[in-house]
Amino acid sequence: MSLSCAIETCKCKSRAICHCCNTKLCADHLKAHVDLINSQTHPLANEINTLDNQLSLLNVDEVIVDRFYEEKCQELQQRCVEKVGEKQKEIHQLKLKTNELMREQEATHDDICSLKATIY
Repeated sequence: MSLSCAIETCKCKSRAICHCCNTKLCADHLKAHVDLINSQTHPLANEINTLDNQLSLLNVDEVIVDRFYEEKCQELQQRCVEKVGEKQKEIHQLKLKTNELMREQEATHDDICSLKATIY
């Protein structure tokens, strides 16, 4: 008993089964099916060649240096933010002390020298 081609509009008997998709096809449709599959391999080969070319152009040392640079920039930025925060706290304490001395109006020569030493 012979089976029909899997293509609905085809009245021919199937001659082969495509092992890729398990479809029963007549000789004409089998050739078209194979041609379709083969036509998809060429663009894939081109993409693979493009990726291979891009990879061969990739300078690994440059990528490593760039990543290291970015990492160190982030570390430096974080350190600067921390230092600015510390300095802001110190300035705030100096303001409090200065305001207290001005309010009490009992600043001594040592207080003034201490403030100057801290500022300069």
